[in-house]
Amino acid sequence: MPACSPGVVRAGTFSSQDKDDVMLFRRLILCAVVIGIAAGVLLGLTEQVTTAPIIAAAEQYEHAGDAHEGHGHHHVAAWAPDNGTERVVFTIIAGVGVAIGFALMLLVAMCLARVLHGHRPTMCAGLLWGLGAFACVFAAPAIGLPPELPGAAAADLTARQIWWVAAVGATGVSLWLLIFVSRAWKWAGLALLPLPYLYGAPQPAASHSPVSAGPNAETLARLHESFVWATSGTNLALWLVLGLGCAWAMQRWISSALADAGLTPLAARA
Repeated sequence: MPACSPGVVRAGTFSSQDKDDVMLFRRLILCAVVIGIAAGVLLGLTEQVTTAPIIAAAEQYEHAGDAHEGHGHHHVAAWAPDNGTERVVFTIIAGVGVAIGFALMLLVAMCLARVLHGHRPTMCAGLLWGLGAFACVFAAPAIGLPPELPGAAAADLTARQIWWVAAVGATGVSLWLLIFVSRAWKWAGLALLPLPYLYGAPQPAASHSPVSAGPNAETLARLHESFVWATSGTNLALWLVLGLGCAWAMQRWISSALADAGLTPLAARA
């Protein structure tokens, strides 16, 4: 039987490069999970004293509006966790899931900045990463589609989702071009940034909801304003924690794995 050539890897075995790639992938996933759990639990607990009381107050008006609108007719309600411990637990679980996904995306972005532009994510830079991600994922889309309370009138869900993705993508690409690339491309970043707002966020055609147009409209308006500020604060805290955690993970675990996998900065290879 002919011997295998040095450049051929037998089936079922891994080359050294493959092992380094697997190690990098494992570290990315593990760090994202650990950081996401910590940030998600913090988010879920913080929401119990910031946004949860406002949502509970708005839901009282929503249920009153449903009863007024139903006129005795039966409506099949979607499942929702009971108030109390069950609701807190499910809120924390949802926060952890979201935070893990955000942490993974932030780590991948930091890796790309490290490989493509030689950026070293210090702890101070981690705060800036968190601020930038907050601007992309929350602040930019919230300009056109602010956070909504239960019972508030809203545009078509699909249209809102498409516009949200466009606003996040445009802001993210714009910030990347403005911060990391050469001066010639910075004008493209500035031109891209306002495009979603020039197109316009989808808005409800008219509000026929007794919740938002009834005698409690003024109270709901105050609740909505408080909800926007509370949601902004909790999201900012989440992204700052994620930025710091991801910067620490890059310093402690990910940068060395990038080097082992041969993903050194492009400037160092030139």
